[in-house]
Amino acid sequence: MENVLDTSMDNNDTKAESTELAAAIKRYEDALHVVEKNKARSDKSQILALLVARDELENLFTLKEKPDDKEFSQLFTIDQQVVELDIRLRRLEDVIASTISIDKWKLRLNRDDEKHWWWQFEPPRHVDTWDRLDWLWDMLTLGTLAVAASFMVSIISALSVGSLTVASTLSTIAQVGGLAIVSQGALTENGQQKVRDFMNRFRIPSRFQSEFMLLLALLLLGTVYGTHMSLNDLYLEDGREAYQQGDLGDAETIFMRGLEIEPDNSTYNAELGRIYESLGALDKAIEQYYYNAQSGGVKGINDLGRAYINWVNPATKNNDPSLAEAYLLLALQRANTQDPPNNDLLYQVNRNLGWTLLKQKKYDAAERYLKTAITLDESITMNQIGGGMAYCFLGMVYEQQGKLAQARSNWSNCVQKARPETIHEYRWFSEVNKNDIAACINTSKIVSGLDETQFEDKFRADCSVLITASYPLAEARVAARE
Repeated sequence: MENVLDTSMDNNDTKAESTELAAAIKRYEDALHVVEKNKARSDKSQILALLVARDELENLFTLKEKPDDKEFSQLFTIDQQVVELDIRLRRLEDVIASTISIDKWKLRLNRDDEKHWWWQFEPPRHVDTWDRLDWLWDMLTLGTLAVAASFMVSIISALSVGSLTVASTLSTIAQVGGLAIVSQGALTENGQQKVRDFMNRFRIPSRFQSEFMLLLALLLLGTVYGTHMSLNDLYLEDGREAYQQGDLGDAETIFMRGLEIEPDNSTYNAELGRIYESLGALDKAIEQYYYNAQSGGVKGINDLGRAYINWVNPATKNNDPSLAEAYLLLALQRANTQDPPNNDLLYQVNRNLGWTLLKQKKYDAAERYLKTAITLDESITMNQIGGGMAYCFLGMVYEQQGKLAQARSNWSNCVQKARPETIHEYRWFSEVNKNDIAACINTSKIVSGLDETQFEDKFRADCSVLITASYPLAEARVAARE
């Protein structure tokens, strides 16, 4: 009898719980319906009633004892109902979080746990109009930093060639530091927070902070690019000045730095070629001139042709001035088409062409080009390097032709005006047995160590009578042979 009563009581309790759970679901559904119907017009009490109804349902739905098979079936049905209602509840997240102070209520009701997820709703984040394009500004910031970094790498590489000055060191440190700071602020979470704190300290509104970062990156890029371009111009100017002064070691270092700044600028290759040619390193000179000649410019082709005048083929061990002649004729053809004409370049090409023809014993052709070179040389007011050498070559042409009076006049001008540019030009005097004249030639521009004023004071007076003293004897020997 007692077992029957216990079973009857358990059944009654189960029915009561089911009825209570069904009532809780109904209250939850009704509260949902009210808020869904009113949405933005819902008052705080309606929102709070909805969340409390969900609390009540959760408490009733928590299993206290292991259910039997029949109860399991009922629980699955109830769970499906709750899941569908919860989906509707999640859709009201923005309405709920923006209507009541949800953080305050969840603390009061001790609902600050993940189990009560409906108390964890967060108010919708207000996106300012300016913030909608933050992704674009951030991408532009990263791109700007990447470009600035590429310029910075070339600047550091350039400054690493040779010794650094105090000014260049400080400038590099400042720019690298700026790049590091802005990069950290754009790329790392910790850096972004520090940058935000910095901008907040100066009261820069959050909606403008991405734009401010882009502005900093652009300023840094402008500084780095300005440094890059100024170094490019500075290296060309300083390198050429050092070359003009005969400081070939300094000039080489400066031009090597320039190549690090702008690897595609073949002007640096041409300048390095002149240095190596001046020192007699023709293989290295030709290698550098080749890059410049590829552009088809007159100067590049002329430089390459001049280097081949004295180049010795390592395979045949022979000099082939006809290769130089081919390059120089090509250079002359292009130089004659320039408008306006470049007299200095025309002088160089005609002088070099006359020189290579002289080496090939084509005296009549050499005379024609060398006369043109001298006319051009006299029209140039500046005292250019390599000037006056056409007189020397023409003097040798006239000697070989037996025109000694003309030879003496040109050798006299050679002593007074020649300023050889390379060691091979100077060595030529020994090749043609003119060592006495070589001793009087101005070599101050081949390598450093001899000031032009010192040359004028020491050597010019001693050489003033050289030509006059030597040529009467030469003329007498020619007359005797005739």
